[in-house]
Amino acid sequence: MQINFYEEFPTKENLEKLRLIKWKTKIFVTAKSKEGFAVLEKQIKKIKKDTEVAYWPIAPKTYWISPFSKTEDLEKLFSELNKTKCSLLIDLELPLRENRILLIKNIFRLKKNKKIIKDFLERNKSRVTTAEYPFTIPKRVMKWLGLSYEIGYERNIMWYSSMLPRLLNNIIKKKLNKIENKNNYSISLGTIATGVLGNEPILSPEILERDLEFVEKAGFEKVIIFRLGGLNKDYIEGIEKFAK
Repeated sequence: MQINFYEEFPTKENLEKLRLIKWKTKIFVTAKSKEGFAVLEKQIKKIKKDTEVAYWPIAPKTYWISPFSKTEDLEKLFSELNKTKCSLLIDLELPLRENRILLIKNIFRLKKNKKIIKDFLERNKSRVTTAEYPFTIPKRVMKWLGLSYEIGYERNIMWYSSMLPRLLNNIIKKKLNKIENKNNYSISLGTIATGVLGNEPILSPEILERDLEFVEKAGFEKVIIFRLGGLNKDYIEGIEKFAK
C-alpha cells in the first residue's frame, strides 16, 4: 500500500519524523496561506526530497472547510487555492465544537455554499483529496449537509478506530468492504497523536498494524495516518510491513 501521513502541526520537531520513513510518501500539511504552504514544502523537501507535499488549507472560524462557513470566507479561500497547482486536501467537516452556533447562524447560506464547494471540487478534482466522515452519518444527510459530493476526486474516509466504540468500528468495516471502485478511495487511520481537539485517543502500534492489515485485505491501496508527529520506531516496525 501507499502509506501517507497528515501533519496538523507542522513544527520542525514533527516534520523531522520524516527521517524515520524509508519509503516514498505524501504529507498533507496544514497552512493558513499558499505562501505559508510554500515555506513548509521547502522545509519538507530538505528533510526528505522525494516526499510529495499536499496543502491542507485551514478555513476561518470553521477551521475545516464547511458549508456552514461565511460565503465570503469560502470564496476568498477558493480564489487563493485556484492560484495554486499543488495537491490539495479539502477537509469536509462540521465546524469545531466551539463554533457550532454557525450551524444555525449560517443555515440559509447552506445551498449557496454547497454550490461553491461543489464547483471548486469539479474544477480541481484531479488534484483534490477530500476527507469525509466514516459512514457514521447517513449518506443522504451527508449530501444535504454538503459533506460529500462524489464527483470523481479521491475520497478519504476518516476511519480513526481509536476514537470509536467497537460496534461502530465493526459497522464501518462492513461498509468499507462493500465499497466498489476502491481505487477512488483512501482510508485515514489513527490516531497516533492528538490533533486540534486535544483529546483524541492514541492507537497502539499493534492495533494500527491490525487496521492496516484490514485495509489491505479489503482492497484499498492508499492510507493516510494521523499524524506524522506521533511516529516512532514502534509504529514504523509495523507500518513497514505494508508500505510499498
